[in-house]
Amino acid sequence: MRRWFVIFVLGLAGACAARAQTEGIFADFVTSRGEFTVWLDHERAPRPVASFVGLATGETGWVDERTNVWRRPFYDGSIFHRIAKPGNAPAIAIQGGGYMWTSVDTNTGVVSTNFSGPGYTMLDTVTNGLLHSNGVISMANSGPNTDGSQFFITLTNVPFYDGRYSVFGHVVSGMEVVRDIAAAELAEGGERPLQDIVVSNVSVRRVGEAAEAFDVTAQGVPSPESAPVGLSWGESGDVAHAVFAVEVTSHSKPLLFSDALDVAAFTNWDHQVMFSGLDFHTGATVVLTDSWEVADLGRRHFFHASRILYPIPITAPRSNRGRTFTFWWNELDLVYSATFHSNLLQQGTGWVQLGTNEPVARTIFGGDTWSRDAYMAQLSFMDDLGREYRYNLGFHPGQVSNRFTGDFSVHTNWGGNISGTFTWE
Repeated sequence: MRRWFVIFVLGLAGACAARAQTEGIFADFVTSRGEFTVWLDHERAPRPVASFVGLATGETGWVDERTNVWRRPFYDGSIFHRIAKPGNAPAIAIQGGGYMWTSVDTNTGVVSTNFSGPGYTMLDTVTNGLLHSNGVISMANSGPNTDGSQFFITLTNVPFYDGRYSVFGHVVSGMEVVRDIAAAELAEGGERPLQDIVVSNVSVRRVGEAAEAFDVTAQGVPSPESAPVGLSWGESGDVAHAVFAVEVTSHSKPLLFSDALDVAAFTNWDHQVMFSGLDFHTGATVVLTDSWEVADLGRRHFFHASRILYPIPITAPRSNRGRTFTFWWNELDLVYSATFHSNLLQQGTGWVQLGTNEPVARTIFGGDTWSRDAYMAQLSFMDDLGREYRYNLGFHPGQVSNRFTGDFSVHTNWGGNISGTFTWE
């Protein structure tokens, strides 16, 4: 018995020593509840670490739709906006990482706090071998390959997060502060703390040669930049037009914003995104234009443009039209194949196979929906059994099989969450 006890103690000591890193990249959080430090695993999770460090220091840019591209600390002034608590169980994670800004409803006077991400999403790193043990920091997302700026810190082992989120470090000091944040009183019926828990500062320290040599610009993180806006005037008949022009490079997404009213106040702006129907651009450099009637501009007097450069080629298809997607579900021994007609209004075909049973033919109703991000797309459709499926599809360059998450419902009643892998052609 004594031998086993000694071995256990030595093993525990070894585990603690492994987490007590003296070299590497460290992020020191200063919050309204106290301070804690996170060690960032830049070797096994280079992309999320690069994004986090670049945003924390302002080394890489991020898009503020009100004022264009900033190169200043992104996380300073943000809040922990969510305490994850399954039912009445203890909290399992705290979530933050959003740039929070305040707006005022001029009609009601209500002040609200809003979230805005960095303007980009990127490929995840869920297969790096890092697990969701107690005290790790991991990227929050809205499906495969949608990592951005949000992160969460665990308060226990959460194995059902493994393979879904990108772990990129762990807390090395101040875990008691993390637990105190998790114990905050929540707004009724929600997961947001009743009183804002503010991150006043995140500072990054590099200790050791490997940490000093780590290049945040070489890890495939999308890069926002300001884009010059050209303005010209023209007429169509008796109607005067303002013509805006923006240069768009290959593998980028253009964003052109217009705002007015009270520029100084930054509240209740007359905000509109121009080129709203424009998708990611993967061809040669082009100049895009958008024309507005001068009378429609009203009081708008402030315009700016941004573009997000994607160093890793964008591979999510522009549309699902005429394509076949085959899904292998993790939760059930089930395969679902769906082929979509080239015409949106025409029915598609498909089949479902459960285990070793014979495949059963399905009809895919017309009217399916498809929305695309750089490395992810959202697909929803309904078949002839009245089942609606919503898939979040991840697209890795060069990979034949990719991950999906989602859910399904039966005759408008929720059926459950689904996840697995898929192929497309």
